[in-house]
Amino acid sequence: MKATMKQDREIFESKLAGVTRSIILLEKTMDQNLTKQQTQLNQMLQDKWNEMKAAMKQDREIVDQKLAGVTRSIIQQEKTLDQNLTNVKTQLIQMLTEQTVHAKRKKMKQEIQKLISKNDLAGVRVSSGLYLQSISSRSCKEEPSKETGKYILQPTDKDEPFVGYCEQTVLGEGWLVFQYRYDGSLDFFRNWTEYRNGFGSIDGEFWLGLEQLHSLTAARKHELLVELKDFDGNYKYARYEEFAIGSEKDQYPLAKLGAYTGTAGDSLHGHKGMKFSTKDRDNDNSPNSSCAVEFKGAWWYEKCHSSNLNGLYRNSESGENMV
Repeated sequence: MKATMKQDREIFESKLAGVTRSIILLEKTMDQNLTKQQTQLNQMLQDKWNEMKAAMKQDREIVDQKLAGVTRSIIQQEKTLDQNLTNVKTQLIQMLTEQTVHAKRKKMKQEIQKLISKNDLAGVRVSSGLYLQSISSRSCKEEPSKETGKYILQPTDKDEPFVGYCEQTVLGEGWLVFQYRYDGSLDFFRNWTEYRNGFGSIDGEFWLGLEQLHSLTAARKHELLVELKDFDGNYKYARYEEFAIGSEKDQYPLAKLGAYTGTAGDSLHGHKGMKFSTKDRDNDNSPNSSCAVEFKGAWWYEKCHSSNLNGLYRNSESGENMV
């Protein structure tokens, strides 16, 4: 029995030693597996971390690029805004300057016109210079104020400025008055030189002058408007769609006269093509008399007239009168 127990004990101890070796071997295997897994996990974590770092770097580069683009855009917008503000400021300054210049120009014109109105028109044409040219208008039509009154006019750069009376209320605007009679205070029975150069005062009755009239109608197309009012206040008018006279070399003929409209009747087409006549220059077609002398005026007489607007200023019916 003791021998059996001893044998069993030896067998048990042998098995226990085997189990112990197995456990030890298992522990080693587990340690190795754990070490390997830990190494793999560490490698995985390192790889993941490297991927994250690379992704973060790429994202940062993208963000930096976008931020740089936004920064450039902001800088460009700031430059554009600054430029726009500068342009607006420049435009405002220019507008204010132009308004100031326009106001000063208008005031200067008014002051100069007051001074000039005291002088004879012929004297103004002689004495006017560059200063007057700088504040003149091309025509009554182009006068910016659009108000009736006296203005300094210069049709072209080659023309000398002159003072004209602009009518801006009758049948539209832009009419230059070249003959004005309303009270008979001025004698219109004058010679050739006076009718050529003009006479009277822009503040009263006047005749602008044949040379000035030729220069104006030769430079551009003009209409003609004749306004008439009798001593009872009855008003009539005659309007012609074109009007021009020739040069002094040709004796200032009534060269162009367009279609008529109005209420006064067409009393001027019979004079078309005729040269101008005065009491000392007989250019009419009347063989035995001078129409200018006979009818106390100066006009484009034929044999002699149906129109005599430079005749005598009288309240009566006579061919010598303004008719």
